[in-house]
Amino acid sequence: MISRDFLYSIHKDKKSIYLLCENKSIIDCQSIYEELYKLEATTDFTFEELQSYQAYIFLNSTLLTGSTELPNNPFYFGELDKDNIIKQDIPSYYFSPKDESSGLGRLSIFYKNNELCLLNYSILEKSLNIKLECLSKQSLEYKDLISNTLKEQKTIQINKKQSIAKLHALLENQNLECIHGGKVILKSSKGKTFKDGGVPIMLESDLLNSSITGCPHTIANVSVPCTKVVNVKGSLSQKKVNREYAILQELISACITDKGFPLKVSFVPTKFKFDHSFDPKEGLIKQSENQTKLREPIIRLHYKSDRFQKDNLPIYNLLINNEKKEQNKALSELNIEQQDLKDIKDINILNQFKQDFSKDYEFKELNFSFDTNLIKLYFIIPKNIAKVYKSAYKEFEYKDLGAGYFTQLHEYDKIIKNSLEDNKELNEYHFSFLAPAKMQNLKLQIAKGLDEILEDEDRKQELFVCKFVVVNGARI
Repeated sequence: MISRDFLYSIHKDKKSIYLLCENKSIIDCQSIYEELYKLEATTDFTFEELQSYQAYIFLNSTLLTGSTELPNNPFYFGELDKDNIIKQDIPSYYFSPKDESSGLGRLSIFYKNNELCLLNYSILEKSLNIKLECLSKQSLEYKDLISNTLKEQKTIQINKKQSIAKLHALLENQNLECIHGGKVILKSSKGKTFKDGGVPIMLESDLLNSSITGCPHTIANVSVPCTKVVNVKGSLSQKKVNREYAILQELISACITDKGFPLKVSFVPTKFKFDHSFDPKEGLIKQSENQTKLREPIIRLHYKSDRFQKDNLPIYNLLINNEKKEQNKALSELNIEQQDLKDIKDINILNQFKQDFSKDYEFKELNFSFDTNLIKLYFIIPKNIAKVYKSAYKEFEYKDLGAGYFTQLHEYDKIIKNSLEDNKELNEYHFSFLAPAKMQNLKLQIAKGLDEILEDEDRKQELFVCKFVVVNGARI
């Protein structure tokens, strides 16, 4: 995918490609070569030959080569001036991982008053010759995990048809963490009769739903910690003990937290060894029941004065599609009905969604404003219910809210600053979400009080809440 504000030149003698970008350009690193080959309709070289060329990218005539990670700012790369403020006269970079297995993500590049977005940038392969030097513990651990995961995936593919390796069971006293360093609280119940040196092994139901404490994960410097383990299906043994499958250390990165991140473990050899099960259907019964039990999908706005604020600013009134909502006490929850969800007016955004998603989705937007902030929420709504939810949906009390949960699609997020009268500015936020299937209405919460207390209540009630953050007067 290539945006329109874009020029290129191909030099066969140097085997090089130069991408010349302007402000707000968007480049997809995975498809850039295919797009260029299509544009070169009369070319006399093959696609394979083009792929061997080195690509270099410029933002307003400045070659983008990468930078070094800033102190205390994981995944932010650039230079600081003498006042410890990020320099604006040289490019700076922010990497947002797409997942915890591929090493791909969105790379936002800032230079003076210009911004460039690279989708599917690989921090390992240094896409488009942009080299980011990681220094923080978080980013280095992420790169290590990606490297190990890719190696593990290759190994699994080679041995998938005939697994002969003996893998080690996880013990109750081992140091198991989420990728960010949050500690998983291990307690063996089903596996307590199988001990190595007096320490019991962990079986699937022992690890599933285990609590995670002390996770420092943040989004835009707002705390969004991993709190429990919700998926263990990729780490199970081939054979059962005590009618359940064992958790295997070598495959622990396949376990997923409630925030979608993998686990890591300090490896310890054990006397209990198993082959890996590539299709442990019987062992997933309990997990499947946990995943397919539908609850109300909730989306929650966290309004803050700065990125480090641990509580939230109250909102007493706002406009939804120019209709005023207000009350004497701070707003906490709004029921958004079908008529409030409008067809997307911005043809560029609509076409982008249509390009990225199939005809099995519909696209809606919701506009609301408060203070000097205009919020545009875009929803990508599946028309069909996933098979895993169909049975639960029949008995679901809140069918109008849809089947499934909200997932924020960060690659489409952006902030636009607009000038108003009296030297005021209006920040226009664009947030995009993959919505529950067949969603007609939605429940929009407005966070009140401390994030820590809200998250604790979410855990107690087992709520699935998708959170997004608006910082009043955010610097762009």
